[in-house]
Amino acid sequence: MNALVIVLAIFAFLAAASLVITLTATGSAIRLLRRGPHVLRPTDSGETLPPISVLKPLKGVDAGLFQNLASLAAQDYPEFELILGVEDPRDPALEVAERLRAAFPRVPIRIVAGAAPLGYNPKVTNLASLGRHARHELLLISDSNVRARPDYLRALAAGMAVPGTGLVSSVLAGSGGASAGSRFENLHLNSFVAASVCAAQELAGHPCVVGKSMLFRRADLHAVGGWEAVRDVLAEDYVLGQSFARAGHAVVLSPHVLPVANDGRTVREFRERHLRWAKMRRRISPAYFGEPLLNPVPFLAATALLAALLSGATGSTGPLWLAAAALGGIAVKLGADSLLHRALGAGWLPLSSLALIPAKDFLVLGIWAAGLFRSTVCWRGNRLRVGPGSVLSLIDGPGRPPAPSTPPPPHDPAHAGRTA
Repeated sequence: MNALVIVLAIFAFLAAASLVITLTATGSAIRLLRRGPHVLRPTDSGETLPPISVLKPLKGVDAGLFQNLASLAAQDYPEFELILGVEDPRDPALEVAERLRAAFPRVPIRIVAGAAPLGYNPKVTNLASLGRHARHELLLISDSNVRARPDYLRALAAGMAVPGTGLVSSVLAGSGGASAGSRFENLHLNSFVAASVCAAQELAGHPCVVGKSMLFRRADLHAVGGWEAVRDVLAEDYVLGQSFARAGHAVVLSPHVLPVANDGRTVREFRERHLRWAKMRRRISPAYFGEPLLNPVPFLAATALLAALLSGATGSTGPLWLAAAALGGIAVKLGADSLLHRALGAGWLPLSSLALIPAKDFLVLGIWAAGLFRSTVCWRGNRLRVGPGSVLSLIDGPGRPPAPSTPPPPHDPAHAGRTA
């Protein structure tokens, strides 16, 4: 009996601390979002709109890919170019890229097929290839599943216009999708991820860059080592953000919310994606060990269950008050998630989504626990170990392919490799 009381006390303490920490992080995110972004306009006195090269690494055809790309092609911005590229010249995403170019003939769009091998991180390999075709000094990394609002580029340019700024990233908001995996993804992005990224920036002054949206200058990237410095790094976005900060640049989180389309995801895809992220976070920051404190539902549920068991064992109704308080804490957490969801521009969460939050939070706790002990990922036939700093090393497989002695052939519909 005494052991049950001690365990209940421990879980009650963790539940209360976790709820307070989560509400604090959520509140910081809501305050950041309510400030709203400054958006540069052509009439703003003394403000200019520098040209931007948007690098879009592609792989495969996700649901809504054309609409995602079109949201960048339709930006309300005077001068920008889109550079779309794939590693595999046979990738079906090239057909979607061609449709985009036909639909937006006035927008400079370059399509790059094939990328010279660089390292174990395939996204970095693709970005390095795209960057060689960029004409402008400002480079924007923009993932294929973001669906930007028309003033996205203006908002990021406003952040970059602040003296001392070296890198601007975005607050992300999940959207779309009716499958369980898509809804889990949206719920997680719009609660844990948004709250932790905003709180790290606002409360701790620690930039936590997510690579779905990063704007920086080419010269600054070169000064911190270029793509070669992160070619074998899984968390290339976070590491680049830290490199910019160490170099004396301000790393800014724009309050402009960037929607991320998550159509058609399965629960398995959600689990595998976030397990990879967990392995990565485990090796880049000791803050990983405190992440469960941003996930109070499992602690609150355990507290309610233990209090009910203690009540049954002792015949006392006293512990039931603690069980009721724990269940009330779960309701408060669901309400906080809904508030942040609304602040991200996604509206109030419907009851069906609120009911999914506890299941998602328990799954996330399991993923976190697996990330403590697992450290391997598989890419391009290589089994890789994720080491300190999320540096990738080969366990087995063909290894890093040799760089080609000649560049990829020019982009022509008649052959597989293509650049235009």
